[in-house]
Amino acid sequence: MNTSFRSRRLPENINRIISQFPEEVQEFFLEMISAERSKQTIANYAYDFALFFDYLASRNKSIDQVDPVIIKRFFRQIENGYERTVHILQKRKDPQTGEMKETWITRKHYRENSRCGKQRKRASLRSLFRFLVKSHVLDRDPMEEYDDASLKSRSRQKVPVFLTKEEALRLIQAVKTYHQKKNRKSRHWMEVRDLAILLLFLNTGMRVSELVQLNQNSIQSDGQVVRVIIVGKGGKERMLKLNETAKEALKTYLSLRPGKIPPEHQNALFLNKNHQRLSRKGVTEIIRKYVQEANLPPKAASISPHKLRHTLATLLLSNGENLRVVQEILGHSNIQTTQIYTHVINTEKDDALDRLDQSL
Repeated sequence: MNTSFRSRRLPENINRIISQFPEEVQEFFLEMISAERSKQTIANYAYDFALFFDYLASRNKSIDQVDPVIIKRFFRQIENGYERTVHILQKRKDPQTGEMKETWITRKHYRENSRCGKQRKRASLRSLFRFLVKSHVLDRDPMEEYDDASLKSRSRQKVPVFLTKEEALRLIQAVKTYHQKKNRKSRHWMEVRDLAILLLFLNTGMRVSELVQLNQNSIQSDGQVVRVIIVGKGGKERMLKLNETAKEALKTYLSLRPGKIPPEHQNALFLNKNHQRLSRKGVTEIIRKYVQEANLPPKAASISPHKLRHTLATLLLSNGENLRVVQEILGHSNIQTTQIYTHVINTEKDDALDRLDQSL
């Protein structure tokens, strides 16, 4: 492995992935870092490129040999799913000396290739090949030829899945009922953490990547008003006011938040059971646990953190809020993205009229 690439801005597991790429591709990541792209965006590119370069290696092809046919075959191979290799730092105590030893291990995880995932991988490769042409590494862009030759699939705009107000309340209540079964004498800090997380999602509509990046100083108080500073895509910041319910839940969590925390995780707002910064996967597991406890209907049973974002957008528009205001709350750079939720509102109107027809 070429270990020359190392950025202090990136987690070590991502540095290790990028180190395996050709030098000219590592330059692409240095450009991303200079442009202050988010860690999650850079990680996504690294994972996407790792898939592609593993495929090239299996075909004994180099980057300058890539043509539209190779790209087409790559996308066909990962069409329905793929294995992702991840690097994990494992800490173990030596049974003889008692010394803690760190070892990097690799594990493979099977991943479904969703429609959004497919679009992102295409966008990732487009960005890479444009950079390589602009840097005079390649004479032509094979992705341009691939895009021109591929059959365009019919645009299907799915109506976002979201919770109704009643379902959202059931999800919040599920935190209490779940922990009541534990028969604890007092509220556990993870119970109030989970409640604060759910309420922050439903209050602000922030992305899961934005939530796990929150630090304690992301919460700003001005008298009785509490706001959260959210760093979104492209490093863009937005500041949102917390409602009373979310504010009180966060206040309770902070009062019970563990005190003994590793130095590198001291600033993190939300912690996992090991007192380290909570991960995206950890948040997803938290949501899944309470969705199951709430026994939500089939439509809502697959609710994820991002679908709680859909829930806030839908509830705001249902209340007659201005589309531009909702755009700013969600941090959408393009209002067309926010307009997706107006289709949801229209669908609800159609359903209401259909029910009226059945009662006449």
